[in-house]
Amino acid sequence: MGSAKKKSEAVQDEIRVLVVDDHPIFRLGVCERIRLIGGQVVLVGEGKNGFEAQTLTGTLSPHIVLMDLNMPGMSGIEATKVIKSEFPDVHIIIISAEEDIRDINSALQAGASGYLLKSVSGLELQEALFTVLAGGSALSPSVAKSLITALRQPTQTAADLSAREIQILEMLSTGSTNKHIGEELFLSTRTVEAHVRKIFQKLGVASRTEAVTTAMHRKLIGHKD
Repeated sequence: MGSAKKKSEAVQDEIRVLVVDDHPIFRLGVCERIRLIGGQVVLVGEGKNGFEAQTLTGTLSPHIVLMDLNMPGMSGIEATKVIKSEFPDVHIIIISAEEDIRDINSALQAGASGYLLKSVSGLELQEALFTVLAGGSALSPSVAKSLITALRQPTQTAADLSAREIQILEMLSTGSTNKHIGEELFLSTRTVEAHVRKIFQKLGVASRTEAVTTAMHRKLIGHKD
């Protein structure tokens, strides 16, 4: 009985990862990085296009899908929309060689929890997996910089956001978790959560990624020049 219970707990503690990319060499490389992480991170499967991503998500029940951006038939963005509509609890991280702000924006709008460049290291990938599972966003440094730059463009409206809410919004755009934001701003996690809820209400969104992309569209800024 005791060993069966331990086995059940171990399975629950697994972080199940699915890798989807149409380039065999890159897919193999990402899979190898996942295997090297080891521990509770488990590679449960791999696919080569968006259609397979949708099917395998249903059959393999991954916690996280690492998805290429540009794939034939169904792109990573299209697959992200489909998967998030069918399996809302699954986290999707786009991994791409493209760094165009329009691609980043489209991926986040589709429901992706992160956007990493294909140059991501094994350690960065490992950190990204745990970050999205903790409710954060996983962004490569240059991707986060692009988002912040877009956020800081001149704007006609600040959606009545307070200075503190703008500050928290900028930290959300870098992938910070509520706990990290609280530590940086000397606020309790509960207070940060309250601020985030207000930001969602004011921007008319339901998630962190939507808040970031909506703010980018409205050209909200952290600090005016």
